[in-house]
Amino acid sequence: MQATDSFEVTRRAPDFEDFVDITRRHRTWIFGPLWAGVVVSTVVAFLWPDTYVSSALIRVTSSQVPDRLVQANLNQVLSERISAIAQGVLSTSTLTNIIQTHDLYPRERRRLPMQDVVEQMKNRDIKIGIVNLQVGAKSVGAFPISFHYENRYLAQKVTGDIVSRLINENERETITQSQTTTDFFTQEVEKAKQKLDEIESKLAAFRIDHAGTLQEDQNVNFAAMNSLDQRISQLNASISRVNQDKLLMESNLRILREQLAKATEAASVMPADPARAIAKNEELIRKEREVAAAEQSLVQFREMYTSTHPDVRRVEANLTMLRRQRDDLVRHEKDAQAEESRKASQNEKSKAPRRVVVTREMQALDANIKQAESLINAKNIELQDLNGEIARTSQQAKGYQSRITAAPLSSQAQAQLNRDYEQAKLTYNSLKMKQDDSARGTAIIRNKQGETLDLIDQASLPVTPAEPKRAFIIGAGTMIGFLLGLLAVGVREMKDTTLKNLKDVRAYTQLTVLGCVPLIEEDIVVKRRKRVGLLGWSTAIVLGVLVMGGSVAYYMVTNT
Repeated sequence: MQATDSFEVTRRAPDFEDFVDITRRHRTWIFGPLWAGVVVSTVVAFLWPDTYVSSALIRVTSSQVPDRLVQANLNQVLSERISAIAQGVLSTSTLTNIIQTHDLYPRERRRLPMQDVVEQMKNRDIKIGIVNLQVGAKSVGAFPISFHYENRYLAQKVTGDIVSRLINENERETITQSQTTTDFFTQEVEKAKQKLDEIESKLAAFRIDHAGTLQEDQNVNFAAMNSLDQRISQLNASISRVNQDKLLMESNLRILREQLAKATEAASVMPADPARAIAKNEELIRKEREVAAAEQSLVQFREMYTSTHPDVRRVEANLTMLRRQRDDLVRHEKDAQAEESRKASQNEKSKAPRRVVVTREMQALDANIKQAESLINAKNIELQDLNGEIARTSQQAKGYQSRITAAPLSSQAQAQLNRDYEQAKLTYNSLKMKQDDSARGTAIIRNKQGETLDLIDQASLPVTPAEPKRAFIIGAGTMIGFLLGLLAVGVREMKDTTLKNLKDVRAYTQLTVLGCVPLIEEDIVVKRRKRVGLLGWSTAIVLGVLVMGGSVAYYMVTNT
């Protein structure tokens, strides 16, 4: 048997007539879940017990006395204090007492431990919020309190009970806290007064025992000592500056002497040709002068900069080049003198003694050397004067130091006593002021003129339940049933691959349709099918109406 090849055909896009045909063929699958959703949601909505919300609004009345005049003895801000008080009111013991007093949650107490019932009441049914009410240009703190319960009368009673407990707890807490603060400052003031009296007694006895031995001119001595220290610092700075100038002058003097020695050596010539010797000596002296100037510049740059500075390196390179030129001139001069000496020995001429030709450069160098020596001597004299003045100033400073050291040691003890007395007096005055403020704050709270909690709205008696939202539940259940019906129709239609009408035949067979034969069914079969469908829908509707009516009747009976 030969197997046929399998192939897939893409479904054609349905049009409006197809959707109408689908609705007609699957109307049972659409309206069945829809009716079931209506019935189930109605039963759930009316069997769900009502929950009533009773609420009250508490306002925080600000103090009748301005805060700038009297500060309250409360160490917490409004929100923190209300939260702390609410935690005390909503404690396990308090809520257990409320539950047992009003006989709340009878069903839950039969099947759950009391701790779980209390947690349910605290976390789900009791709501305490924080809001702000704007009264004129002043913001007044206020917060609502609400309680959710099945019985609206009990909800009102429990809300009123919680409100009264909260107001009473706030009054008790504020009075206790303020009185505790006042008592604390009273004890501290007594301790500070005892300490102040003891220090006053010690200071009086000290003044009597050391009368006439205290020196009052210590400030003058310290001022003179500071002035002398500043003068010594100035003299030391002057000595340092003079030493630097002296070192620079000695360096210049050494350079001038080296230049003079080189000029003298270069000026030593044979008497045979004086004009030529003078010309060469002047050129050599000029080079020597340039070398000396470069050396002096290098010394100055090294005093100002480090050896890696670009200016120092440039001067070093220039000095090296000048020295090389000078050495070349000296070498040429020596070679010329050696040649002349050789010629003179060959001609057996009489030898004249070597003499030094004194040039203007040599005279200028000699004058500069004498001037530098005189300046160095002047600096030495200035250093002697500065050292002498430092010695005299140090001697004066030692005198003042000995006067300060010789002062009675009792002055230090008196200063310590004075500091202790001032500190004790400052502490006593500060604590006394705080004690007075705390006492006034406590009096204001006891007279109920401070920050209090006032009940703006009494615990309301709810008329309509807050939960459940029956219209929303029925609407949501109806929509869910309708969506489930559409989902079931879509699944059935996707699985059904049969040809439904002539459009399917033309689309999937690609053949020309010449005619169609209608489906012929017996009237008995058609009538039987209609009767079965009518019976099924009638039964479903009747049962649904009965179930919904029963749930509504149960709700009406239980809530009358």
